[in-house]
Amino acid sequence: MVVQIRKFTVNRIHIAFQAFEVERISDPIIRIRADKAYIFIYKDEKTEKFMKQYYKIEKQLQDHGIQVVRNGIDLLDYFEVIQSISKIIKEERDNNPATEILINLSVGTNITAIAAMDACRFWGCTPYYVVGEKYIAQNEITKETMSLSSGKMEIFSPPVFKMIKPKPNLIEALKIIAEKKTGIYKKDFRRKLLAKNLLVIQKKYDDPRDPKKLSAEYMAMNQQYIYPLRDLWNFIEVSDAKRNQKITLTELGEETVKIFKYLS
Repeated sequence: MVVQIRKFTVNRIHIAFQAFEVERISDPIIRIRADKAYIFIYKDEKTEKFMKQYYKIEKQLQDHGIQVVRNGIDLLDYFEVIQSISKIIKEERDNNPATEILINLSVGTNITAIAAMDACRFWGCTPYYVVGEKYIAQNEITKETMSLSSGKMEIFSPPVFKMIKPKPNLIEALKIIAEKKTGIYKKDFRRKLLAKNLLVIQKKYDDPRDPKKLSAEYMAMNQQYIYPLRDLWNFIEVSDAKRNQKITLTELGEETVKIFKYLS
C-alpha cells in the first residue's frame, strides 16, 4: 500500500486592526506578500468610523491579488479580540499546517495590541510594528485626512518571549468544568475525563468493578487535574464537603477558558 504524503506550501496570513491609517496597514501586507489579510473593524459599517480608510486598504490589497476578509468585533474587548485571533489561527492551520500568521501591532487600540501580542506568545505567531516616516499632528486632522502617517514605512518585529501557559489537557479539563456555571461534582468530572480519554491510569484492571480501580481513578484525577488546577494555577476551587465535593472555576479560571476557547 502506498501512502501519499500531502505537502503544504507556506500560506502567509496577516491580521490587522482598523484605525485612522492606510499605509501602516496595507504596506507591510503587500511587501511581505500575504496570501490573505484579515482586517478587523469596529463592529460593523454602521459603527465603524474609518470605513473610508478600510475601502482604500481593501482596494490596494485586492489590486495585488490578496484576499481580504473583514470582521466586525469590539476592538476594546480583550477576550473578543483574542478569541477572534485564535479562531482564525485554528481555521487556517487546520486547513494548512504550514500557515504562517503575522499580526500588525501598530494599528488598532491598546487592547488589540495587548491581545495580539499574547496571541503571538501563546500560539507562535509573528508580531510586527510599523513606523511611518511622517506623522500628522492631532490638531492637523481634517475630514479629508486619509491617514495619520505617510512616507516610507519601516517594519520591525519585536522579540516574542515564551509565555508559560497551561498544558492542553488542563485547558480541556477547564472547559469540562465550565460547561455548568454552577460547577461540577468530582464524580461527574472523573466520568467526563474518562469519556474524553484525558485521565491516565497507570495500572490496568481486568474487572471494571474492582474498587481499587475507582480509587486509582480518583487518585489520578487529583494528581493530574485537581492539584495543578487549584494549587499551581488557581483556576478552580473545591468545596469542603466530605462527600460530593464540587469543583467551581475561579475568576482567573473563567478568563482562561475564554482565552483558550478555540485553541489550547
